[in-house]
Amino acid sequence: MKENNHNHLPEGQILRAVIDEQDLSGKEQQHLRECSACKRKVARIKDGLQAFGKKAGQAVPPLVRPVRLPSEKPARISHNAGWLPFFGAAATAGLLVFFYFMSMEAMPPSGLIPMQSQENLLEDESLMRQISEMVENPLSEEIYEISGENGVDFDEDFLQFVVPEIQDDFQSEIFIQGGIKRC
Repeated sequence: MKENNHNHLPEGQILRAVIDEQDLSGKEQQHLRECSACKRKVARIKDGLQAFGKKAGQAVPPLVRPVRLPSEKPARISHNAGWLPFFGAAATAGLLVFFYFMSMEAMPPSGLIPMQSQENLLEDESLMRQISEMVENPLSEEIYEISGENGVDFDEDFLQFVVPEIQDDFQSEIFIQGGIKRC
């Protein structure tokens, strides 16, 4: 019996005994029944928890009124509630009729589509011709006169005179060699 007293339960086992003694193994339960030191530790922890519970109970403010769960009350019946679905259905039907007639007005009747006449074909052909002319010459004649672009192409000799090539120009050779040095 003295052997068991020297081997007391560890702190974790004592806490398990406080929570539920049935969690301990058979040997540990038997040791707890026989060892007075381990019994005192378990009793001290339980007493501390009970004292803590009492203090917590005293710190809670008293209830002014009893707590009641809300019960389901029937909704108030409004005198207009019965008419609401009817008005919604009537408004939907009215919108459907409105949009139906609006779409009928926008679409031409299929039976009244006239065949293209010869005049319409000629108008379309002249319009296409005007469009192709505008693509080729986007500006009118007056604007070409103002801008100076009259369609005259410069030949290669004229461009060579205005902008000479680098090899023929003595000033460009000086520029390439480092330019004119000034004092």
